[in-house]
Amino acid sequence: MSAGSIAIDQLSKQWAVERLRGTPGLTPIPGIFELEFSFNPGSAFGLFAAYPNARLAFIAITLLSLVYMVWLLWRLPTVERWTATWGLALMSGGAIGNLIDRLVRIDVVELPIYEHIPFWALIQHPREMADALSRGRLRAELPRHGVVDFLVVHYWPGKRWPTFNVADVCLVVGVALFMLYLLRLGRKAGSDGDASAPFGGGT
Repeated sequence: MSAGSIAIDQLSKQWAVERLRGTPGLTPIPGIFELEFSFNPGSAFGLFAAYPNARLAFIAITLLSLVYMVWLLWRLPTVERWTATWGLALMSGGAIGNLIDRLVRIDVVELPIYEHIPFWALIQHPREMADALSRGRLRAELPRHGVVDFLVVHYWPGKRWPTFNVADVCLVVGVALFMLYLLRLGRKAGSDGDASAPFGGGT
């Protein structure tokens, strides 16, 4: 399941790059669901995109999370384990899908520099920034690593959820399945405790 989610994620992102990039996008269900290309150099919702070392931090966190998920799967009780297995498989597939993007995907970002100059641009692209400033340009085109997003859902008229991708969906569904596993495990532990209470002794 993990390999399948990675494959679907990467194929869908490549389709988005080829079909949606540079276009207004597609609207399969007006007002509810859209397909729109977005390149996200940050984390979820574009957070921390302005930090120069954010990409390395995200890569390190993802790798540590994958190691922890493998260890967790090895140590989990076998009760109702299928939900935990599927959940961890989807979470790992989603994490790897976005990790691949952060490692290999590069897009050119047009950065306005007439109002202020982002700190990350000076750190990561000093030559390009120096050239743009020396020529008096108002914008600089800079290559950046990031994640391809293209799914848009409207949760209220005029209100849309931040653009996401298949890997994000896998992560959310995986977390939900794992939470379901923990809930079932807790209920079973409670019922076992109740069943053994009359024989627990005491005066």
